[in-house]
Amino acid sequence: MRMSLRNAVLVLLGAAFVLSLVPAGFALDRRLVGDLERRSREDLASAPMILKDRNAQRSETLVMHAQAVAGTSGLAEALAAGERERAVALVMSAPGFPGEAPVLVDAEGRVLVGPAATAGALPPAGEDGATGFVDEETPMAVALARVGGADGTHGWAGVSAMVDEALAGTLAGLTRSDVLILGMDGDVVATTLGPEIATELGAAARSAPDSVIEATSTTGARYWMVAAPLGAVASVAFVRGVEQELAVLPNLRTTALLAAGLALLLALAGGFLMSSYLARPVEGLAQAADRVRGGDFSAPITDSGIKEVERVASAFSEMRRSLAARLSDLEDANTALEDRQQRLTALQSELIQRDRLAANSRLVSELAHEIRNPVANVRNCLEVVRREQADRGASTEFADLAIDELLRMHELAERMLDLNRPAGGNSGRCSAAEVARQIAQLYHAGAEETRWPVEIRENGTADVAMPPDALKQVMLNLVENAREAMPDGGPVTIDIRSRGDAVRIEVADLGAGIDDTVLPNIFDPFFTTKEGVTGVGLGLFVAQGLASRYGGRIGAANRAGGGAAFTVELPVAPEAPAAPAAPADPAGAGGPTPGP
Repeated sequence: MRMSLRNAVLVLLGAAFVLSLVPAGFALDRRLVGDLERRSREDLASAPMILKDRNAQRSETLVMHAQAVAGTSGLAEALAAGERERAVALVMSAPGFPGEAPVLVDAEGRVLVGPAATAGALPPAGEDGATGFVDEETPMAVALARVGGADGTHGWAGVSAMVDEALAGTLAGLTRSDVLILGMDGDVVATTLGPEIATELGAAARSAPDSVIEATSTTGARYWMVAAPLGAVASVAFVRGVEQELAVLPNLRTTALLAAGLALLLALAGGFLMSSYLARPVEGLAQAADRVRGGDFSAPITDSGIKEVERVASAFSEMRRSLAARLSDLEDANTALEDRQQRLTALQSELIQRDRLAANSRLVSELAHEIRNPVANVRNCLEVVRREQADRGASTEFADLAIDELLRMHELAERMLDLNRPAGGNSGRCSAAEVARQIAQLYHAGAEETRWPVEIRENGTADVAMPPDALKQVMLNLVENAREAMPDGGPVTIDIRSRGDAVRIEVADLGAGIDDTVLPNIFDPFFTTKEGVTGVGLGLFVAQGLASRYGGRIGAANRAGGGAAFTVELPVAPEAPAAPAAPADPAGAGGPTPGP
């Protein structure tokens, strides 16, 4: 099995680290277990002192409660008069305390209320109060206070508190251990443990009440315990499970293992640095290879005293020289290919220009498509003039419209030829609403008024920067498309709105709309969805060219309620310069100037 120098160094360092760390880890674990056991036993040994302090505090509290009962109004008089029933009633009705029961003893030491063993806890002569533990059926704490006055003692009254599970729970919380309370006969009075284990540990606790001992249950569990007296009638054993006390050991061992793993990683990192230093010639060869990959063939190669590494370095140098020569040949070939690509691009540009010229030729040849609509409009106007022979005013109006349409036919042909030449400037202005009304009047003049009524909506009166005939050509194309989209008839809406520095003209219909697949191509020249020879696809192309020529734009979209809408946005015409003021009348006359 072959191994690199770097890997050999790393394996060596790792093995040395593991062999030195394992014995130290075992020793540390043993030391840690011993310290935990010692501290736990010392802490458990302090439990009797905690019990003693707690008993002292509890005694003071019980004496205060006893003095409160002894001070019940009328109790001294009842005892002095020998009215025992009244005295008992007064004691029983006195305010009580949680977990405590009243106690009453007469002057002869007879217990009137409370356990029969209470008489054994009477205060010594001359003392006003005392506490103690008595044992009747179960141990209990008793506190008595003297009842009497200047004429002597008439009896004693106080309280008693049972030694039960509540006391065991309180002591367990104070000492952080389980508690066994044992009676005079050794029976378990109260405990925080299970009954079976409590019986086993109770017998062991009575064997060494003054020191911490270790006991093992029948299940094999280990326990530490220490016992302390509870007065003369009971004792308390404090118990801790060894397994619970040492439960922190797994976490500590896990932490130690993590620390050892981190130390091992650091050792391996140091070994890596050392092995890198020893393998520096190989690293230099690898860096030279990386620079060759980036196109640098001049990277130096570090000399090595290792024979095999030197042979690899020599072969790499020869390979690098050969590769540099081939890359030079490839670069020359790429230069020649780039020259050919440039020539091909020039030829493609020339072909595109030729195709554009051919498209313009077709555009001019199809001028009849756009001239057909003005001719039809002129025909309609002339027919109206012929029907309106008797009305000279209406005949003149429609005749003027016919002349305007003929002039537009000529100008349209000129504009079709000028579409690919830059405009000489944005000149001309007109009212979009007025042009829309003229278009509506043209369509209403024919028989189509009832089938395709044109509705105009205005919001704003700003003029657009576009000659009226050009705007009329754009709007005529859009209105005609709207009509053709509704072969069965329907309203065509022209909505004109002024928005800041632009005027928005929307021509909408209620037809079938535009297929989404052809919507991006509808403004392309010669693109049409009409069947037969009814259209050549120049109407929208011409409209878009006219709008762009005067700084505007045109778009199309389907309406949410059905149909299509074409939107034209044109810039607002600048304010017209003010007319020059008329010269003053040299004669100073205020009347009108006579005509010629």
